[in-house]
Amino acid sequence: MRLCAAGVALAAAVSALASVAGAPAATPPSNAAPRTLVVALRLGDPAMQAGVVRGGEIVLARGYEVEVARALVRRLGSRPGRFVEMRPAGRLLAGAPAGWQLALAAIEPSRAARATAYLSAPYVTTDVAVVPRRGLERPRGIADLRARVLCAARGTDGARVLRVAVRPRQAPLLAAGDDRLRTLVRTGACDAALVPAVEAGRFVRGHARELGPVAGRIANGEGLVVAVSRGGGLDPAAVNRALGSLRADGTLGRLARTWLGLDPARLHFLR
Repeated sequence: MRLCAAGVALAAAVSALASVAGAPAATPPSNAAPRTLVVALRLGDPAMQAGVVRGGEIVLARGYEVEVARALVRRLGSRPGRFVEMRPAGRLLAGAPAGWQLALAAIEPSRAARATAYLSAPYVTTDVAVVPRRGLERPRGIADLRARVLCAARGTDGARVLRVAVRPRQAPLLAAGDDRLRTLVRTGACDAALVPAVEAGRFVRGHARELGPVAGRIANGEGLVVAVSRGGGLDPAAVNRALGSLRADGTLGRLARTWLGLDPARLHFLR
């Protein structure tokens, strides 16, 4: 998953919202959630968010983040209203439509994002998972990986973690995409691939006879968070309580297994 400039996109989106609305003072958060909530999405990875855009609204919305949003809205005691599109400012030079209260749009915490919206606790990790070749002894930590031939897709978090956190003794192999990366592991040219944890379940799905089981995860970033509009009248503390409830009762894990193929939170850390 490529999580590029999420904070910048969010900052531009909220700035656009303020300019359209004449930059009114933000509505103070309320303990009572509005009866219906409008959720902003950023379409991209179909397992995370998919749908059809019509006039800035998203219909037939589906995917992990969509279902997390629906569960969160219900846990807040509200009803899901519209889904609207948050378009990355760097690509389309436009922000989110006016009127959203929550945004689930592959947002990572950043100074720019915090300046324009309240940010929740993470609802899913941005860590990187390790997928070994068949027959490789399960690594107990990062040190066990350093002597191995490792690989990742070029330009991904996996490639960055290889360079910054793992620092293997041999030069890693960088593949053009997941198909080539899977081939490197399947043929033994690479001992283990590093892939975003949210993609690991799909990476190994259908290839159990060719790849080893996901061996764990390496810390990377703070996770993906919900942005709460400063003008939406929604209490960010209530959002965090609702997310905590969804995590505690297994809802977030169940949705991850359904849409992502595994629950990344259940992978143990490699340190």
